[in-house]
Amino acid sequence: MSRREYTIRLACTFEGCKERSFTTATTRREETEIRQQYQRSPYRCVRHTNPDEVLSADNPEQTITLTAEKVVAPHLRGIDLPGEVRHLDGLFWDKRQGFTYGPGFKAYASDFPPGTKLTVTARIELPAEESL
Repeated sequence: MSRREYTIRLACTFEGCKERSFTTATTRREETEIRQQYQRSPYRCVRHTNPDEVLSADNPEQTITLTAEKVVAPHLRGIDLPGEVRHLDGLFWDKRQGFTYGPGFKAYASDFPPGTKLTVTARIELPAEESL
């Protein structure tokens, strides 16, 4: 017998926004915790949390540049000496990931020398007015 999932539907709380998000919980307890979290911090869609990143007719292009570099490892109390700096193995595009991807590309930071820059551009090209 499969376990039941609990679907939670969230509406963006920005006035007039009709965006919706769905998430699932595997237990009633998890469902309750998720609902309590969203009561404390109401859901806002990406249009209202990061509007500068949303492509539109007024904002048709976004470019981001990531640099492959070493990342300092968190200090381990009782293991690391005071002032000791350790680095995580390999290279990372940011503090969390050494692999990134998007439509048409995948890139491992460790495949390149430190300091390598990955520039990704997304651009919307609207059709000409007469073709509409």
